[in-house]
Amino acid sequence: MQSESFLRKVTAFIRSKEAQVHVYDELKQHLEHSKIAWMKKGYTAEEAERKAIEEMGSPSEIGKSMDKIHRPKVDWLLIGLVAILLGTSFIPLVTFDSTIFFGADMTNHFIRGKWLHLVFAVILIAVLMYTDYRKVERFSLALYLGALILLMVLSYFPTVRVQGQSYLMAGPIQIQALTVLPMLFIAWAGFFTRGKFKSWQLIVLFVLPLWFILSAPSLIAAFLYAGVVTVLFFVSDYSAKAKIVTSLAVSGFVASNMFLIIPRLHDYQLVRLYAYLDPASYPTEEGYVYLAVKNALNEAGWFGAETIRYIPEGHTDFALVLLIQKFGYIAGIAVVSVLFAVAVRILWKVNRLPRSYGKMLVIGAVSFYCMQFGYSVAMILGWLPIIGLALPFISYGFTSLLLNSFVIGIALSVYRRKTFTGYGVQRNYS
Repeated sequence: MQSESFLRKVTAFIRSKEAQVHVYDELKQHLEHSKIAWMKKGYTAEEAERKAIEEMGSPSEIGKSMDKIHRPKVDWLLIGLVAILLGTSFIPLVTFDSTIFFGADMTNHFIRGKWLHLVFAVILIAVLMYTDYRKVERFSLALYLGALILLMVLSYFPTVRVQGQSYLMAGPIQIQALTVLPMLFIAWAGFFTRGKFKSWQLIVLFVLPLWFILSAPSLIAAFLYAGVVTVLFFVSDYSAKAKIVTSLAVSGFVASNMFLIIPRLHDYQLVRLYAYLDPASYPTEEGYVYLAVKNALNEAGWFGAETIRYIPEGHTDFALVLLIQKFGYIAGIAVVSVLFAVAVRILWKVNRLPRSYGKMLVIGAVSFYCMQFGYSVAMILGWLPIIGLALPFISYGFTSLLLNSFVIGIALSVYRRKTFTGYGVQRNYS
């Protein structure tokens, strides 16, 4: 057919195969509508098709124009900001005195481990960026069920428990409640985009994973899961009435079950809570960390402290404290500014997207990042209890790095395809 030959000529000038498919389908629909319009004017099917093609113009000009418009985008600014954070993450490893806790200098071990972690993180970001996120939406329910099964196994059949938390270990592979969260976030982004569930169904879908996460138990994973789903729910197209009713129902359920959850907490978790309320009463236990962090920050000054205090987990949860001690509040403000800039960059991009699965996916991912970032900073300032939450990209740790690389990979994937249509239409739900 004439139109098929014309479309092949147009797409030959487009370098991206993904964009070729998109442009081909878009122009084919336009040609069909134009052909029908010419046929209504009395032209034969063959003549109408030729008229529609002539009306489109030169295939080379259209192809070159479409290649420029639909060329896959790479957000180099976001990548650059993340690269700065990853480079900075080596500083706490060099500064941290590991001999006090480990009895030996572990600096080289941590640095080798960090390089290995970085390789996997870069691979994950690249794979996600080049993956078409739109193809994942139809697997939302399957991902949800898979995550639920993993959480059930974690809760009741863990291979090992470390400080009361459940893990599934298979050689070098380690699964905990935190590692299951990306599956749930992807699933919920799909649920809220389609909006097929009623309020009571949403409550059931929300509570089931939360119950198993708390049974693991993992307060950090529960906090992040509940926070991200809440954000996605309130930016979705569900009506204000549905949001209020659902929120009240979930809040009542969680409050009533706190009496069941609290007894399941381990002693070390309860002591952390008591130490937060009154650290001076626990100076040799969990309160020691609160007091040590407070003293370290008080002595730091703008350009660093004269004497570097030992901070437990100074290379992980309290890496920012170590940086402030060594280089002062100037360094701390600089690191926090870059972390904040990452969030702003992602949110600025997502604000320009129409209502879509991609938009919901990025909102969920950046909410996950911001909750970690915000809580971690508030934690070292003494505003919130210490719960062992890592600072994104700065703290040493494989799981944390992969989870935040997931955030960046998703953001880059959506940005790469931001010129494509087909995001979906806005819907209203009751």
